[in-house]
Amino acid sequence: MRRRRRCLALLFIFSAFITPLGFFYFTISNESGKFGFSSEYTSGFQTSEVAEQPENVQLDFKSFPDSECSDFSSNVTIDYPECLSKMQWIRNGWKTHQCYADNYIDGSECSFRYYLSQVENYCPPMTETIRRNGLAKMSPSIRRLLPIFDGIPVYMRTRINRLWKKWKEGAHEVMETYEKTMTNRKKLNVLVFIGFLANEQKLKLAKKSDHGGPLGELLQWSDLLASLSIIGHHLEVTTDKDSLRSVLWKYKERGPCQYVNGTRQQMDTIFTDIMGLNILRQYHRQFLLNNRCRIRLLDSFGTHAEFTTKTYFLQNKRKLSGPFSQRNPWGGHGLDLRQHWTFYPHSDDNTFLGFVVDTEGVDEKRQKTLYPSALVYGKEKYMWENAEKPIGVLKKFVKIHATVADLEDVNEKKTNQSTVFDDVKNHGFLNSQEISELLDTTTIFFGLGFPLEGPAPLEAMARGAVFINARFEIPKSRKNYKFLAEKPTLREWTSQNPYMEEIGEPHVITVDINNEKELEIAIKRAIELKPKPFVPFEFSPAGMLLRVALLLEKQETCGKIAKSKRWPPVNQMKIFKTVNSGDSCEMTCHSQKMKCESSYFPIINSPSLLQRQFGCSSTIPDASPFAPFNCTVQSSAYLFSCASRPPLEVVRVCPCRDYIPEQHAVCKACL
Repeated sequence: MRRRRRCLALLFIFSAFITPLGFFYFTISNESGKFGFSSEYTSGFQTSEVAEQPENVQLDFKSFPDSECSDFSSNVTIDYPECLSKMQWIRNGWKTHQCYADNYIDGSECSFRYYLSQVENYCPPMTETIRRNGLAKMSPSIRRLLPIFDGIPVYMRTRINRLWKKWKEGAHEVMETYEKTMTNRKKLNVLVFIGFLANEQKLKLAKKSDHGGPLGELLQWSDLLASLSIIGHHLEVTTDKDSLRSVLWKYKERGPCQYVNGTRQQMDTIFTDIMGLNILRQYHRQFLLNNRCRIRLLDSFGTHAEFTTKTYFLQNKRKLSGPFSQRNPWGGHGLDLRQHWTFYPHSDDNTFLGFVVDTEGVDEKRQKTLYPSALVYGKEKYMWENAEKPIGVLKKFVKIHATVADLEDVNEKKTNQSTVFDDVKNHGFLNSQEISELLDTTTIFFGLGFPLEGPAPLEAMARGAVFINARFEIPKSRKNYKFLAEKPTLREWTSQNPYMEEIGEPHVITVDINNEKELEIAIKRAIELKPKPFVPFEFSPAGMLLRVALLLEKQETCGKIAKSKRWPPVNQMKIFKTVNSGDSCEMTCHSQKMKCESSYFPIINSPSLLQRQFGCSSTIPDASPFAPFNCTVQSSAYLFSCASRPPLEVVRVCPCRDYIPEQHAVCKACL
């Protein structure tokens, strides 16, 4: 009897302990069950996927006569430009690798047609789709990224963890609002090679980020990893040369088939930065040559056509440069300009990747402090140089806070004769959460003119602060500003953050901070405004998830693209000619409340169109970033440009498209 009681007691204790664990496991494993989310486990430095059972596909190629399988309509090359050449190759080449037989090729015309239409997408299908290859499923579980955490800096791990609740909310929002767009997407193999971390021993950028160093790159890489994981792609993440070599070797050993048993075999997309691209060029040249079109280059400030090829730049470097430098160390990669993915949506030639604004803990009902205060945007001493005058004006109206990480002694003014830090409460280095808490009580986020286009103004706006955006009396560019002298762009910065300048009141006031009267008016106005927290949709988790999913699924930079399969759709194109002398296509499209779409340039680059537009009797070719213009067609695919501003006598032809409000990268018909 006593033994029985002991057994019952042990059983009760065991049940009491196990049941909560079981419930916890059930909750975690089912958190991704809503909206068709998948639950996947990870190992190593990649997201490893739950193995799917090969489909039991019953194929009867004898039910189709060979003549039917090899007969194509006369216009097949319009929608499938490579179909006929691929059919010709596979008739002789299917025995070169076992993977073709694994995909049911048996030497018959119908098996060739099946493979090129159902497994790959080079030819039109014979009938309805017989099978479906692996699909990406939304997976808002952080467990997919946990193995990757061992190989990334502390800041990135902390940010991903801190924002994961917001990422999950964004995943549910995007699935509820854009369910059709977010389903039936191909599951891709994506390599993420963070090149600047491969040089961490020399550059120490990750280490500096823990003590006030630049965070923009780490922030964007963090958000990219989170996005790619949630939208369900298979990730290979490397931050050093050795692991990169291992990943590339693994894919090199695989056969030429894109799919085997429905599982993707090839590398689809390679995210890296300019340092990573240089490493690929130095150590894996053949891989880069074979996969150049799959590169997606994180490029904060963007790249213009004039700098993408070494030949054109060297021929024109004097007129493209200013007094500080005539070098182009960050350009010359020979990529399609759309392969450059940027921090802000500032150039229509490049692709906007962006980042997510940290809104963790934002409370729209929270009141600012009774007395107005300002946080100065400048976390290193050098950013405050020559700021005595605007800071002096600011001190008249508000209490000033600072987060200068390298200001060891506020009394340094005694040695450098500067009074700029007098009556300024310096908090020193603050982490993301501490910065957010400080912004919650801040009335004004005050820009000093540098850094250019950082993430902080958006974060301040998300906390209900007014950003005073420093306007430049003379726009800054590589031709007159040392910091930009070697950047591969001719952009002109009219203010510290042109994107914020476009947003305007009540969230942003753009003013010349060196004009005392204008600045006083701006500060008084900022104190009065009291805006609610605001984040543009494209900088929200849902906005970034939607954009990245669409770009990976739709944006094509490899091979021939049929007109009917172009994205954005060709039927969204509107053609305009530049009206004002010296206007770029970007400026022309913006004047129509549209965006210039560089992928449309090959379509309008035709003698017949120019003859209709300009009445040309004939046309001439030219390798110019302004072509097509007047009676001149473009002869270099690398030089199609939305942003280039031509000489006065040139009238450009510009392809434009619309876009979703607060989502510049996506047209209204792109969903």
